[in-house]
Amino acid sequence: MSSTTPEELLPALRALRDELGPAASSVSDANLLKFLRWKPSVARASERFRAHAKWRSENPFAFDDPERPLMASGDAELRRVLESDVIISPEDMVNKKGSSVLCGRLRNNDMSDGRTVEDVVRMILYTMDRTLERTHAQEHGICLFYDMAGVTSKNLHIGIPKCLVSAIVGHFPIRIESAYILNAPFAFRGMFSVISMLMPAKLRKRFHFVNSIEEVYEVIDKETLLEEHGGKRVHDSAEWVASQVAREENGSVCSLKECFVAETT
Repeated sequence: MSSTTPEELLPALRALRDELGPAASSVSDANLLKFLRWKPSVARASERFRAHAKWRSENPFAFDDPERPLMASGDAELRRVLESDVIISPEDMVNKKGSSVLCGRLRNNDMSDGRTVEDVVRMILYTMDRTLERTHAQEHGICLFYDMAGVTSKNLHIGIPKCLVSAIVGHFPIRIESAYILNAPFAFRGMFSVISMLMPAKLRKRFHFVNSIEEVYEVIDKETLLEEHGGKRVHDSAEWVASQVAREENGSVCSLKECFVAETT
């Protein structure tokens, strides 16, 4: 998809607001543009917006628990799990097609340290929410790169991918352009064969199990990757989280949170 400016999308943006009516009254143009860039069709964008709101109403733990806001500044456990280096998405980490890269090292996901399935899902949704603030992620989608080296049973829980598929497929204004899974153990391949049945066939075809890092270099420039993957990148998750906390506190975050307002009793 070629790059589009907000001005070029202005007629569609106005039409989307008209279509959504009161549901979008408190939603910023920047957030509505995420849905239009996902699919440049008012009908499809409005359908996805309403599906997102419906999923949120049925799963308030993700964004809408008043006791646990999806904000690193407001949830100490979210901040702790974000800082554990399970999933990272530096702003300038993109693949050769311009898609934002989410790099996962699941050996860092220690399910024995007190974190729950919901904690891990919230951490991933938070990271995706920040990634979706970037125009290139809205226009070119995301590329998943998961390194499974060192993964053991304590790092896996089938509830995590099941919940994520439910949250993202059909509900999030995000396009998974491709996914590459390196060093996958046999147990994970079995889990994936079950979870993948919940995905549309078109999405399943975008997931690739690879046997060497050289195969990853074909889609992501080597220099872009972390040092452990042969690249030049050094990433400090605690520093990244601190920068997001500062953005939350100064009001510069553009989160999908505003796309649904839960009813209060």
